[in-house]
Amino acid sequence: MEHVGAIQYRESALFYDENATESELLGRAKLIGHETAHMWFGDLVTMRWFNDVWMKEVFANFMAGKIVNPNFPNINHDLLFLTSNYPSAYAEDRTWGTNPIRQELGNLKNAGSLYGNIIYSKAPIMMRQLEATIGETAFQKGIQEYIRDFANSNADWNDLVTRLDKQSDIDLVKWSEVWVNQSSRPIFEENLQVDENGKITEFSIKQTAEDGTAKIWPQLFEITFIYPEETKSFAINIQDKTLQIAEVEGLDQPEAVLYNSNGMGYGVFPVHEESIAKLTQFEAEVGRAQTFINIYENTLVGKLSPEKALQSFLLALESEENEILFRLISGYTSSIFWDFLDEDQRDEFLPNLEKSIWNQLQTTKPSNIKKGLYSLYSGIAYNSTGIKKLHQIWSSQLTIPNLKLNQDDFTNLAMKLAVFGHPDSESILKKEREKLENPDKIKRFDFLVPALSQDASVRDSLFVSFKDAKNREKESWVLTACDYINHPLRQAESIKHVPLALDLIQEIQLTGDIFFPKRWAVSTFGQYQDPRAWNEVQSYLESHPDLDKNLRNKILQASDNLRRVQGIIKN
Repeated sequence: MEHVGAIQYRESALFYDENATESELLGRAKLIGHETAHMWFGDLVTMRWFNDVWMKEVFANFMAGKIVNPNFPNINHDLLFLTSNYPSAYAEDRTWGTNPIRQELGNLKNAGSLYGNIIYSKAPIMMRQLEATIGETAFQKGIQEYIRDFANSNADWNDLVTRLDKQSDIDLVKWSEVWVNQSSRPIFEENLQVDENGKITEFSIKQTAEDGTAKIWPQLFEITFIYPEETKSFAINIQDKTLQIAEVEGLDQPEAVLYNSNGMGYGVFPVHEESIAKLTQFEAEVGRAQTFINIYENTLVGKLSPEKALQSFLLALESEENEILFRLISGYTSSIFWDFLDEDQRDEFLPNLEKSIWNQLQTTKPSNIKKGLYSLYSGIAYNSTGIKKLHQIWSSQLTIPNLKLNQDDFTNLAMKLAVFGHPDSESILKKEREKLENPDKIKRFDFLVPALSQDASVRDSLFVSFKDAKNREKESWVLTACDYINHPLRQAESIKHVPLALDLIQEIQLTGDIFFPKRWAVSTFGQYQDPRAWNEVQSYLESHPDLDKNLRNKILQASDNLRRVQGIIKN
């Protein structure tokens, strides 16, 4: 299955310059560990059919962590697991196009459409919950028996569950039904009652399935009460729809409640606006990460305003020193800004955002944080003040203390200046091309130049050219070009391409890499806010009732922000 001795890596995934962070080095080691683990999970034991293709991937990731993590003792691996898996799992599981971990596949030609964040991100979360539920020793014994029994043969998920079930008192068949064979995630609500003295008289939590079904996710996590001088954590084992937490009765009402403080739970947890400032300053890194994830998810389900989320993230950026957490907050800041604020809201919010990030760039923050700040700044500073500073950085008239930029950074900056509409963008791009020496980078640059043009007709011609499969061969180049053509600042001129982007997606599934259809959808119609774009997506799906189910799901996954923003902006 995994082609022993013929594993191919991208050069960029293995070879780093001297500025590589420890997180990047860990990522490289895990990549190699992942492919090595496939010799057992994928080769020694191969799934019977592609509905269990996820098994080899989740085990490869799971075992890569077991192999590699001890060699990086300075990294908080629980934090990295949380930030690497939960946001991407939620990004698909919250959508109308979500799917179970274990999917049906009728025809092998559609096998590529099974791959996605549910396999690569939700499945590891499920596996970690399973290990915690039955215990590490029992889990290890079950896997060992599975490998021994099916060595040089084929097996499926039920074969593994049967062996794990023998090691546990829990009904794992029932447990697996909701976690593996069903989709969606739980939304948690709280019931916290206090008396006139501020003592807790009742505390319970309730879960409901986001998709409106009656599913219940048995799971383990922690809840932490935050007091002025201490914190108190409580282990939660919820097996039904509602759980009464009797052990907190009689305690003083806390200043704030941090749900899922150990990062083990899966779902959307309660968050209150008045306690956000306290939660974002929580001492434990995993708890802070869970807070940021929960702020973002509560924004998308309509329980927090985008403005409140942005204000919270902006304050956190000023104080956060952990590189992993900083990247998480930075990504959420950019997403809320571009995806969930309308044009007027962005223009109103940008001056403070631009000024705040720029001021932080002038501080003595570490170089890795500075690089993250710069990436965020160069991605949002489209106002006159920001464009001026970005141009000064590109032309080396302005340097930022303790910030190291390489040639790729300067190339990307030149392209961003073009997208932001710098009046000298044509000259900037010409000068930037003259700096390039690598032939492949020159070819990529030339391919992207039409997507950066200030002339909409030039951009239009490039996008229309993607109808020809030979013009889509360099898929990463095509996706970058689509990002530029459909950038939020250009959508008024580019929305006419949404129907073509949809019409091409079936052909793209047949001719492209297995991940290309979803990425194409995200880079085209997935970037829009305009209700006309959402109407086009719905019209396409209605007019193609026989569309492959998995491809339909990819379209719905990619357009989820487009769907959600219709309600968020109206509200």
